[in-house]
Amino acid sequence: MPKKPSPNRIKKHLIYTVWDTAEALGVHRQTVIRWIKDKGLIADASMKPWLIKGVDLKAFLGERRSTGKCKLALHQMYCLPCRIPQTPDGRMADYQQRTRQTGNLMGLCPDCGRVLNKAIRRADLEAIRVKLDVTVKQADPTLVSPSTHPVTATINIQGKQHVKAQ
Repeated sequence: MPKKPSPNRIKKHLIYTVWDTAEALGVHRQTVIRWIKDKGLIADASMKPWLIKGVDLKAFLGERRSTGKCKLALHQMYCLPCRIPQTPDGRMADYQQRTRQTGNLMGLCPDCGRVLNKAIRRADLEAIRVKLDVTVKQADPTLVSPSTHPVTATINIQGKQHVKAQ
């Protein structure tokens, strides 16, 4: 699936031709013409070259980008094959801590049975536990309780003393 052009490449105070628009966004000029004819991009087509206001183009692209986004609830995960937000099957999930503040929530899709993953903040875990039965997997000990005392080892080799601090 091709990437949607970014509205940040357009300056709202400029006026663009079809060619300028296509070049700025990295799309074919026929794509811009199709946007004007079929998709509702506002342009002055009374004379040639067709002119497009930067404000209208920026609004059109911003509207196109926002249509593909969906907001997930804390307990939901997005299933890529199903293309919809899902609550994990059986309302069960596993939590694996990655850093001190974040972790990965894993569950199964109730429709297709694939693994769902979602990066979450550790602070949100209790709010998620209200809706889901979350099993916390054993975290790496260095993430949970870092050593506060430095370890010093003294080694005697052939009468010389070496100190190594870790």
